[in-house]
Amino acid sequence: MIKQALKTIGLNDGEITVYSELLNIWSSAASTIWARTKINKSTVRYICLWLEKKWLIFSIKKNNTFIYSPESPNRLYSLIKEDKRKIKEKEENIEKSIKYFENIKNQRTSVPEVTFYQWIEWLEKLYTKILEYNQPIDSIEDNWEMFKTIPDIVDFFISERKKRKIYNRVICPSKNKINIESQEELRTVKTINEDIFPFSWDIKICWDHVSIMSFIENNSVAISISDKNIADNFRLIFNYMWNKLKDDK
Repeated sequence: MIKQALKTIGLNDGEITVYSELLNIWSSAASTIWARTKINKSTVRYICLWLEKKWLIFSIKKNNTFIYSPESPNRLYSLIKEDKRKIKEKEENIEKSIKYFENIKNQRTSVPEVTFYQWIEWLEKLYTKILEYNQPIDSIEDNWEMFKTIPDIVDFFISERKKRKIYNRVICPSKNKINIESQEELRTVKTINEDIFPFSWDIKICWDHVSIMSFIENNSVAISISDKNIADNFRLIFNYMWNKLKDDK
């Protein structure tokens, strides 16, 4: 128990053995410590050197021989204080680094933030990201490959969107069996003949964010783009299609 406690404050097995032995015999040359602990004499000297640096023992030279004695066990507190000092120093350095990198990031605000997703498990994170904008969503959707591939995630997305009262406009192929117009689900839908518009991707435009997803043959791929200019241009395309479909009716 004591050995484990000393390990938590940074002492290794050799340091614990030598320090404990010195507490027992009080003062000793390296040769005596070696004889009692069976640790190699040169290793004992090396360990004593490090224990001195940690202020746990001190030495005096007597007749060309170094005699080692332990400091008060209260000195063990100094190791904790040193750890606290190092942690504080690390925190300060990390804080400075974060500020530095944030400044670099801010200088690149004109560059779109793009994230690539390849696994289905990651798509829930992307859908959650879209929901967190708490803004209306415009969607250009596939037939219904998405629902067949990730039904649980789609159900979660629709349920959470309803809870957050996020309205969704949808353009999709006419054979899409999932995206039907529904006031209850806060969804307005316009459809296009699948032969004219065999769209196989899913695009969601929300605030300054665009997500583009494909679920063809269970090969799930998604790209997340955060950029106002790109989102605005995708929204222009969506609105053109939306209004054009209205004119065709």
